[in-house]
Amino acid sequence: VINKIDLADKVRIPEVGDEHFDEQSLMDEERGKTYSVEEAVQKWRMLLPDAVAILPLAAKHTQELNPGVEALKALLTGGPDVPLAFRNLGRPIDGMFPASQHTIPNAIAKNLIPAGPPLYETDWLTDRSERFFASELIRESLFERLGKEVPYCCEVRIDTFREPREGEKVIKIAASVLVERDSQKGILVGKGGSKIKQIGVDSRIKLEAFLEHRVHLDLSVKVEKDWRRN
Repeated sequence: VINKIDLADKVRIPEVGDEHFDEQSLMDEERGKTYSVEEAVQKWRMLLPDAVAILPLAAKHTQELNPGVEALKALLTGGPDVPLAFRNLGRPIDGMFPASQHTIPNAIAKNLIPAGPPLYETDWLTDRSERFFASELIRESLFERLGKEVPYCCEVRIDTFREPREGEKVIKIAASVLVERDSQKGILVGKGGSKIKQIGVDSRIKLEAFLEHRVHLDLSVKVEKDWRRN
């Protein structure tokens, strides 16, 4: 899979067939340069002559998936119509398929990755704990509420996660937002604690929807210098 084809032609290298275009030159410093799509396909076909397909794609997020991404999905899942997915790429580039081949039939695609036993129980939602999701939901609220102000070097640590005891109806969660500098703490707390209070409200609503239970959330901000390196 050749990614970032949306950046092709930023830097040029000798054309295929040029006297400087040999296997050694492809394996040395040239690898740090950007190729045209055609050059990249031909390069990898030379290095991997038995590859089922040399597939150019761009994973850049747009409203519609890149045709190369769609073709890759079809190829790895065996359908439903792999040839159609490849036709949507446009005219085949020389070297995209092995010699004398113009597409990948569904039958070949279905045999690329054999069926195997399930890795998880069919009714499993996730292999992560509720504490992990609590941390992520709070961090999501940080990004949504603060926008561009959010310090990207922040982390949410769940200090306590207490299930309701007998007779209680509330899950009690205490969480700390870690930052590296006092200035970052000021951004998160806001004037008079207004920002962190609203983040706490947003987070509690998310947590109650996810846990399907009432939640009491105690949220604080702590400065731990260089916590990312520790």
